[in-house]
Amino acid sequence: MKIQLIHYLLFLSIGFVIGIGCTTPDTINHLPSEDDTEVVLEDYRLTEDETWEPEKAYIINGTLEIPQDTTLNISPGTTVKLGRDARIIVQGILKIGTPLAQEQVTQLVHLTSDNIGPAPGDWNGIFFDHTHDLESFIRGAVIEYATVALDIKTTSPTVTDCTLHLNETAIALDGSDAHIHHNDILDNNIGIRTIGRQTLPRIQMNNITKNETGIHCENVQSIIQHNNLNANVFALRLNVKFDFRIPNNWWGSADPIEIMDTIIDGGDPGLIMKQIGTVLYQPFADAEIADAGFPYPTLLTELRK
Repeated sequence: MKIQLIHYLLFLSIGFVIGIGCTTPDTINHLPSEDDTEVVLEDYRLTEDETWEPEKAYIINGTLEIPQDTTLNISPGTTVKLGRDARIIVQGILKIGTPLAQEQVTQLVHLTSDNIGPAPGDWNGIFFDHTHDLESFIRGAVIEYATVALDIKTTSPTVTDCTLHLNETAIALDGSDAHIHHNDILDNNIGIRTIGRQTLPRIQMNNITKNETGIHCENVQSIIQHNNLNANVFALRLNVKFDFRIPNNWWGSADPIEIMDTIIDGGDPGLIMKQIGTVLYQPFADAEIADAGFPYPTLLTELRK
């Protein structure tokens, strides 16, 4: 009897060990169950369309990929936190926030660093990788602490009603016809950088303020009008040999000499190393453009609570 008991206990022990060894833990590169309030994604690639809802907080580590023929919809009110060097790569369609057809933004999407003591450059930003789609948009979002918050190549999303701050570069446009309007772009190293001569991005009705460089311009076909470009260390830095016409903006002063002090172009041989064109900024607004910039400041207060 005693021997039988020993054999029985030994059998249970072996079964227990085998059971533990065969258990496969849930991997964090898949969405957890619907009961979870925090979704952790690591090197995650969409295999079908997804909608992220504000009832959950999403944490991205590594790379989030949105491949061709898939759509990620991030609903208003959703918070997305990104770990060190995390990046979102868009080859399909990305819809962030309130649809363009909806009259008003009532909740913000928050894309921010997941690091303690966050700083510009914590995560690598959102990279639109030559998608050529016409459906992506970012409306009603706060994006902060990225290397390049929106790195947009050869696609043309609409970016409106957003606040982009505390990034190394807020928006980079390379071969893009994107529409950038009614945003606050502030406290970045570079607010907007434009590259490529064959495209026509429209940058209008924004507050581009308190950046080290408001606009770094290598695309002189850009339409940049009716923006507030005040309180930057340099409002605009031209970096091509062609002249650039940029009328009807507010530069923080109605004095042409003071305006020229905020512009780096061919008139500043001590600050440039190659042949550069001239910025033609007249006519200019003689006062701050009141209805430019992010139109929902009370939502920012609610977001920070």
